[in-house]
Amino acid sequence: MLFVYGTLQPGRLRWPFLAPYVVGAARPATVPGALYDTGGGWPIAVFGAAGAVPGTLVRLDPNRLGEALTVLDEIEVTATASLRRIVVTTTDGESAWAYHWVDAVDGFVPIDRWTSRDER
Repeated sequence: MLFVYGTLQPGRLRWPFLAPYVVGAARPATVPGALYDTGGGWPIAVFGAAGAVPGTLVRLDPNRLGEALTVLDEIEVTATASLRRIVVTTTDGESAWAYHWVDAVDGFVPIDRWTSRDER
């Protein structure tokens, strides 16, 4: 499983990179944490912080999991070296990979949800 909260969500800018590895239907999910607008056309999440990060839970094809994670890691590292793939637990108890911001959030704007109008 993969939890996405920004440009990798269905219908968003980077969804075409993720879509070939998804099996089954995506569904809404929430993970404890905080969401921020970076000002660069993509959000970051700090999991474990106070609050909630809304997003989408997708099931990755188990036969292509390694390939999918390699592609996604390359996409996220291209954006910044401050994102790390970690395991999170949704509020309904599902474990999933997600990309977590490991540096300070100074200068980023807290947001409730990432919307497509935020993408550049």
